Amino acid sequence: MRRPNHRRRIQTARMQNQTIRQVVFSKRRFGLFKKASELSTLCGADVSIVVYSPTNKLYSFWHALVKSIVERFLEEDLTPGNNDPNPIIIAQQNANVD
Repeated sequence: MRRPNHRRRIQTARMQNQTIRQVVFSKRRFGLFKKASELSTLCGADVSIVVYSPTNKLYSFWHALVKSIVERFLEEDLTPGNNDPNPIIIAQQNANVD
């Protein structure tokens, strides 16, 4: 009997082979940036991603200015203890409702 040709789940662990690790990083980085681009295009979201490779090279993607996104994030009051609900927690809860 022939097995279905579907993607198999791989075990998540650090790869020991440096060459394979670099190839996987490059492929996953491309996929991550592609998804971020689609998210910004389809939803109008401001997206910025900064990634360091295993060889300490910097790769980045942004749809809006990184500085404006970081400043907007830092302006949020993320300290626990105030009576206002944390907007990040509310967004996460709303995302999990589906």
